Amino acid sequence: MKNWIKHNWLLSCIVLLVLSVGMWEWFGPDKSSESNNDLQLEDTSVNEPTDTNQETSNIIIVDVKGEVENPDIYQVSEDERVKDVILLAGGFSEEADSSSVNLAQKVFDEMVITVPRKNNNSNQSSTSSSTISSTESTSSLVKINQATKEEIETLPGIGAVKAEAIVQYREEHGFFQSVSDLESITGIGQKTVEKLEPHIQIP
Repeated sequence: MKNWIKHNWLLSCIVLLVLSVGMWEWFGPDKSSESNNDLQLEDTSVNEPTDTNQETSNIIIVDVKGEVENPDIYQVSEDERVKDVILLAGGFSEEADSSSVNLAQKVFDEMVITVPRKNNNSNQSSTSSSTISSTESTSSLVKINQATKEEIETLPGIGAVKAEAIVQYREEHGFFQSVSDLESITGIGQKTVEKLEPHIQIP
């Protein structure tokens, strides 16, 4: 055997080399598992959730006065109702005349919610009367930031097309801050705005 190896040493070296390579491939590190781990890490990084695109409701300011537990100025969502703001203010007081408040009304920016007291005396009645008169004088005005398309069509010089344009502009750009903002709408010029001004209310 020794003589054979001695005379065939080159062939012996080749055999040993082939065996070494085969053992390395068999017992070496599992490359497939490493590649799978890399893929899992990549998938995890791709699937991580992001919160940067979450939308939030617009915040508005509402002034709550009168017979509530905590009269104050509150920041609320524009989707809230009067009932929600009253609860935020601690609810009605024992003297509150809750029947005179429209709890279902949707709030708007710079809104003032005044809760009257029950069993007003004569002075308070006169004050209430003047408040009601003032309210009646403004009740005929169209609140352009809350009005429906049909309500806007009642304004002079405003038909269905322009009313739809006003509603669409309001939805895309937010509430009107002044009457002159209406001039930004196609088809509504300065003369039309001058006719509208006595008939609309902002906010």
